[in-house]
Amino acid sequence: MIYETKVNDLAEEFGVHRNTIRNWINSGILPAQEGPGRRYLIQWEDYRRLCDKYGREPRFNPDPAAPEESPVTPRSQAATTPAPVRLDVKTRNLDISPGLADICLTCGSCAGACPISGVDELDPRKIVRMAFLGLEDELVTSSWPWKCTLCGKCEAVCPMNIEIVQLLRRIRAQSDRDNVPAAIRKGVVTCLEKGNNLGIPKDDFLALAREMGEELARTSCPGFVTPIDARGARLLVTINSKQPFVEPEAMTWWWKIFYAAGESWTISSEFWEGINWGLHAGDYGAMRTMVKRIIDNIERLNCTALLLPECGHAYYATRYALERWFPESLQQFKVYSVFDLLLEYLDQNRIRLDPASQTKLTTFHDSCNYGRHSLKSFGHGYFKEARILTRACCPHYVDLIPDQEENYCCGAGGGAWADHFEAERVFHGRVKARQISASGAKLVVTSCFNCRDQILYSLNREFNLHVEVQFLWELVANALIMPPAETTEARHV
Repeated sequence: MIYETKVNDLAEEFGVHRNTIRNWINSGILPAQEGPGRRYLIQWEDYRRLCDKYGREPRFNPDPAAPEESPVTPRSQAATTPAPVRLDVKTRNLDISPGLADICLTCGSCAGACPISGVDELDPRKIVRMAFLGLEDELVTSSWPWKCTLCGKCEAVCPMNIEIVQLLRRIRAQSDRDNVPAAIRKGVVTCLEKGNNLGIPKDDFLALAREMGEELARTSCPGFVTPIDARGARLLVTINSKQPFVEPEAMTWWWKIFYAAGESWTISSEFWEGINWGLHAGDYGAMRTMVKRIIDNIERLNCTALLLPECGHAYYATRYALERWFPESLQQFKVYSVFDLLLEYLDQNRIRLDPASQTKLTTFHDSCNYGRHSLKSFGHGYFKEARILTRACCPHYVDLIPDQEENYCCGAGGGAWADHFEAERVFHGRVKARQISASGAKLVVTSCFNCRDQILYSLNREFNLHVEVQFLWELVANALIMPPAETTEARHV
């Protein structure tokens, strides 16, 4: 049986952009042949499988007799009586209290809020019930925990405050390491063995850091020298290994801000990696080790503050690990979020910004880790701060609807940008794409690397958004009103 349809009709049926349908066809996810009148011919079984994958009811049934209900067999005519199922005592590795089964109302609020609920039968409500009923093996071996971005939207709407994200993190932790997406698994192992996720040699990193510093001194910051292992500096700054590997100029946005603010700062020559994929992999031993390395660097260099400028998950993972395993360290040094430090500079007049540096209509996309997760775990989500800083550079500003704690995930969190579930990631991101499109914004500002990459490189292409995407600190660096050269040179002698 052949299903004949147009790309636009299929996109409307599955709630995605037409480019997503074309990508499914080109990549083989949806086998189809070109037909007459710009239509595609799809085998019924392939169409049905796609409907099952994304939780959609097929628009038609090839069996004309299917709609008719089969006669009900009277109870007295039942061939056999089902055998009773004996519920034996099971060891619960997920550490879930059976009493929580009475707390969950099965109301479906979590499923209704989840952008990928129904994809491959994934359903937050189902996951919660399966965990309460002891079906741990089925959860641990499924792909659901890895397709979920751990965005926490389900938790935000749960009327009983069930910690669904922590449950999914436990499931990831119980998973066989071979089931962890290969890129995440490799990143964790490489970081433990070589000090950073991409295995960049120490000499190469140091040479690049010095070279980028020399370039910054020539272009905008006279006298600038990259501070490496500067003992006694106030602020230790970590680096996302993706920056020196792919876009080294991105490191200099923060360096330019530090220069203008007269900050005393340094980077470490070793174990400088800021991101922590132990959080994504559910490998808490690795997560602890990586954070301990940062603590050791702070103590070795005698710093009094730490900045994690790479991504929302880096701040969350490090702050979580410090509170869980190294609470005494929080008394020894201050942990800055990107928002805390930039606002401190602005409030203390250490930097000045051109309020009209951007003329485009601008919006801000809230990172799940800086937003919902930080609010739930640490008591404060960075919502207001993000908008103060963005508006300081962009006079034409509009909020997404909904935003802040109720904001939708971009679709690439929880390690999803690095794993192989691309179709699911794009499908998840359709809601964010609709938000951006409806806002009319032409510039999207965010505080997370994965959010930036998903919107800029994936959603832009899939949904024809035609938007520019910048990091918050990139926006601030570009809006800086630099102090006179003699002033900054004096501060950096």
